[in-house]
Amino acid sequence: CLAFKARHDQWKIWNSKKNITFVQDSPLLSTADGPYYVHMARTVDQNQSFTSWNEKRFFPESEKEFRKPTREPSFFEVSLLAYSIKSLSKLYNNDYLLASNLLIPVFAFLTSVFIFSLFFAVGFSFEGIVAGLGASLSPALLFRTSIGRADTDLLNVGFLYSILALIAASFRTNNQKLSFVFICLSGFMSFLFTFWYHQPGFFIPFLFIIIILQVLHKVKLKNSIYQIILFSVFSGPYFVLQSLSGFKHFLAVGFYFYDFKGLVMFLSKSLSSNNVNTNNVNTDGNTLIFPDTFQTVSELNKLDIMELLKLGFGQGNEWLGIVGIVGFLIFIIFNFKSFIVMLPAVAFLIISFFLGRRYMMYAMPLYWFGVAYLCTSLSYVLISYIKSFKSIENQVKIIVSSCICIGLIVIISSISLSSCKNSSFFHCIPKYLPKPAVSAEITKGFHSLQSNNSNQSSIVITWWDYGYWLNYFSGLTSVIDGGTQRSAKTYLVAKSLTSSSQKKSYDTMNYIVSSTLDKVISDSKNGAAFFENRISQSRPINRPVLLFLTNDMVGWWKPITYLGNWDVVNGRHKDIAAFEKIDCEQKEKSQSEMICKDPNFSRSWVLDTNNGATKIGEKKFFQLDSLVIVKDGSLILNNDYKNKKGETSQITRASMLIDIVGKKRSFYLVKPETLASTF
Repeated sequence: CLAFKARHDQWKIWNSKKNITFVQDSPLLSTADGPYYVHMARTVDQNQSFTSWNEKRFFPESEKEFRKPTREPSFFEVSLLAYSIKSLSKLYNNDYLLASNLLIPVFAFLTSVFIFSLFFAVGFSFEGIVAGLGASLSPALLFRTSIGRADTDLLNVGFLYSILALIAASFRTNNQKLSFVFICLSGFMSFLFTFWYHQPGFFIPFLFIIIILQVLHKVKLKNSIYQIILFSVFSGPYFVLQSLSGFKHFLAVGFYFYDFKGLVMFLSKSLSSNNVNTNNVNTDGNTLIFPDTFQTVSELNKLDIMELLKLGFGQGNEWLGIVGIVGFLIFIIFNFKSFIVMLPAVAFLIISFFLGRRYMMYAMPLYWFGVAYLCTSLSYVLISYIKSFKSIENQVKIIVSSCICIGLIVIISSISLSSCKNSSFFHCIPKYLPKPAVSAEITKGFHSLQSNNSNQSSIVITWWDYGYWLNYFSGLTSVIDGGTQRSAKTYLVAKSLTSSSQKKSYDTMNYIVSSTLDKVISDSKNGAAFFENRISQSRPINRPVLLFLTNDMVGWWKPITYLGNWDVVNGRHKDIAAFEKIDCEQKEKSQSEMICKDPNFSRSWVLDTNNGATKIGEKKFFQLDSLVIVKDGSLILNNDYKNKKGETSQITRASMLIDIVGKKRSFYLVKPETLASTF
């Protein structure tokens, strides 16, 4: 119930700030991937064509001359999440966005219960309560299951633990018929998991755990075969047949390696302290090596152990993670058979050390279970030394375990980012409140493209984070989105934005909308000169091409430059830039000087806008290349200080951008190349 309340509190705040979190009386989403499932729900509900929708997701693959034969997906090829959104929307006038948000607290409740079920099944119910709530309210899972996060992560962790719980229950019972019932139920939950997540490869580790437990529990061969058959049948024959290829694909996409050689390269990269990209070794001098967009996704970045524990428990509470690891290790020593069934979850715990935040949410129940297990185990040891408790030892253990459980629930609730910063339980303003992934203003901009004044055949070039949202609200065609971001097209979009030549950007955009991905890959196998020549020779297509840019993309400039400035010949990044925000204000009694505070320096410095010189006291700090002022999208000042350069220190080259939108002013230090870029 506390897991439910944490998301419901967020929803109440969103509902009270509709000017920010709603558009056209429907709530927004806080994830860029959410519109994919909402769009899927609408497509199913309105009996629209999936083929038509997919054709608008990546151009020009959708053009008739390039289009590959496609078919409409079967019932089970559409995510269970989409069906859930569709079903609930019937109660709310087919408002799919509202239904998506209302499902989130319910799924948080189910996740907590499912996590608890595993530890209950292996005989540790008090610890299971702590594990279920602790994981649900931890930053690692809270960030990914907060209001607005209409994504499969809402139940992925819950499904994993519920399947393992039913497998454990089937081996703990002495009733053979009941054992088969639990196996059938675990298979059915595996079926729902795959139906929900569309990753059949999870069937493999579940089956592996069943076989190991059969050996440890010395199950008769005939019964073992029955269990495997029942689990496979109830997991769904269609999904089982896909499992081998699905498992390989999951490893390839999620863990960056296809085979043992790839694993070795991955490990060597993870353990290396430098930035050498071992995955991009050019063995063919002519073939260009495009960057991997996943390298720019923060949730896939490798974190050190303390950063990982901070993600799991919050700043200042990392010690709880260490306690959890110690407690879980002790649990393994004394409960090896119970530990075996948890191996898939343990695998995610280990993987999180190498692949970071994306997989930490699967491991959080184990950390909190370890904390609770260590506390209860220590209390049991103390109780065993008190002679007066000998006759009522079991009752005392239950009372102590209950008190420890309640105490840990209080600790979890108080340190969680879901706790109330206004100290009011029933009118809670949670410390963490997600923001819409795409603002109401930008969403209205997308929706305006549906008007009669817009050509509905238009192709939109924008950054991939906008892809799903653009398709859903505008109905127009895009070239990349969250599902196609790893293609070479993303590099080309970034290249067009970072180029300082508008002609080159124009040619690159023409190349993007006139070349299929197969053609891009084919051209890239003939060397850099040939590839650049192909781009320069590109001609406009006979459909309008729109370039959609927003101020929000200022925050994405670092990954955009990582990709756009990529060295495709040698397979490594060359230059990364960012808009570094600073605070400036007019100096008193001066028309030309500003006092600026840079977060990278402990002291403020003074900028003379006449000559671009900056000082700390009387000492020159650095010299600006230029000062640019933009008001409501229009350039109103561009001071070039190149002829006034003096001696520099600390910062060798920088320009200042002042961006004025309405009455709001933002000050940025940027590289001159950024100001010269098409973006």
